[in-house]
Amino acid sequence: MAEPVEARQQLRSIRDMLGRRLRAQPYPVLAIAMVVGYAAGGGLFSRFTRPLARAAMGALLVPGFRERLGGGSGPGRVVTGAA
Repeated sequence: MAEPVEARQQLRSIRDMLGRRLRAQPYPVLAIAMVVGYAAGGGLFSRFTRPLARAAMGALLVPGFRERLGGGSGPGRVVTGAA
């Protein structure tokens, strides 16, 4: 009988964590909500998605944009000079 109580506590902690994150960083949470809504609404296979995905992939190829996202020294990044 303790399982429903534990499940409620876990859901409450997840809700509280999401609320804190939303107050601290509202724009990333909004962006995630928009993407989920777009996909759930059937937009994933629309004619608008291909240019949108192509633009997103092109933005990831720009080194300055990738660094702002917090990309480390992965396989696609060239590190030159001594630190």
